[in-house]
Amino acid sequence: MYTSFYAMSFNPFIKEETYKYPFKSNDYNEVLNRLNYIKEIKGIGLFYGENGVGKTYTIRSFINSLNKDLYKVIYINITINLSIFELLNILSKELSLSTGACYKTDLISNIQNEIVRIVKEDKMNVVIVLDDVHLLTRNTLLDLKILYDFDIGSKDYVTLILVGREEIKVELTKTIHESLSQRINVNYKFNGLERNEVKEYIQTRLELANTDKDIFEIEALNSLYLCSNSSIRMLNKIVNNCLMLGSQNRKTIIDNEIVMLAKGESDLR
Repeated sequence: MYTSFYAMSFNPFIKEETYKYPFKSNDYNEVLNRLNYIKEIKGIGLFYGENGVGKTYTIRSFINSLNKDLYKVIYINITINLSIFELLNILSKELSLSTGACYKTDLISNIQNEIVRIVKEDKMNVVIVLDDVHLLTRNTLLDLKILYDFDIGSKDYVTLILVGREEIKVELTKTIHESLSQRINVNYKFNGLERNEVKEYIQTRLELANTDKDIFEIEALNSLYLCSNSSIRMLNKIVNNCLMLGSQNRKTIIDNEIVMLAKGESDLR
């Protein structure tokens, strides 16, 4: 196993460990600041970017930071062609509501009433996260108004966080979505890891694994930045393959040649 070859106490580049020890990149800090702002004003935030740049990773870190006694968090990973009726059923179950043979209008009314009850009686803040929101159909996206358009006064009852690929922003610029787009308080595009952050990320990961050696050559780090295309997910995959190939070839230092071999085994294109 390459962890022992490189004197690592564990593998810090696997998903479980990266979630346990989040890397505070520029994206990470910028998004957390915006999420905390959205949380305070009970607003709507839109966060988008390419696959693998850390969207879900950052959102989950934010969720984990919330006091469970003060926040009722509902996280929904959107699947392709999810209908509004299916979404309403998921929300109902998350709120411990019976769905039975309810009509759409009944489901909406029950969901909104329960959210108001949680806010007023339980004194909790409701945070709803819709991940992969770009997969929603246009009609379902239009019906999201049930989460911010309450008939009870002018009070905002929900913090709504929308996360997805860049096409969701393109969709929301269309006139048909003006009701929602006008209510979005902040929108942020994830840019992924910058060149200097790739080096910092790898160094901090290795330090977590109790390794103080410079395992990667400078040229190899530059290649990792280019090969990963700013994606944390792809970077982790290539680094893991680098360590595997490096240990197999008894290379204590990862050079550019190993990175290129690892990239070839990581990319199906």
